[in-house]
Amino acid sequence: MKMRHPFAGARRAAPGRAALAPALLAALVSSAAFAQTPDPVNNPTIDYVAPERKKVEAALPETMPPIPAEGATKAFEVSATSRNRFGLDPASILVLDRRIVQYTIVITSPSGVRNIGYEAIDCGNGRAALLAIGRDGQGWSPVSRPDWRPVVAGDTLNAHRRELARTWCAGSGTSDGTPRELLRRLDITPQHYRY
Repeated sequence: MKMRHPFAGARRAAPGRAALAPALLAALVSSAAFAQTPDPVNNPTIDYVAPERKKVEAALPETMPPIPAEGATKAFEVSATSRNRFGLDPASILVLDRRIVQYTIVITSPSGVRNIGYEAIDCGNGRAALLAIGRDGQGWSPVSRPDWRPVVAGDTLNAHRRELARTWCAGSGTSDGTPRELLRRLDITPQHYRY
């Protein structure tokens, strides 16, 4: 009895199909290799360690800005119900690592008493602190342990911090401007957004 080859009766594959098989195999191999490439954005299961951000802390400058003279500050509105006047010393604005903004604030009561402070807003964590207290004719007294407090909408005592943080701190938690840009933003913030 004559043995028949098992593929003797099979039809021959078309030449196009034979050429297609190696191409499919190459595509599968490359997709498997691509799948093993780390992608921390689209594949959150990978243990991705972000580069460590440079640590920046608010601190008094080596040379403190002079106490602003009366009328030398840039006025801004904080609240329609507040009788105090708020002024910012444009020359004192300092931006550290696009995250912390330091400035001199002058709050004048209806009777004319000036409360002067050198403050900082940390846009990265939404907190603010008083770093030094200023007195006309006497200069600055540093605060020994600044009290960093959250900048919140309901804080009526520090409403100026809320307004400055809303104007200066971008959505990503950073202050992305120069002192000149921050002053410009203070001018263009629409009044109806302020409390």
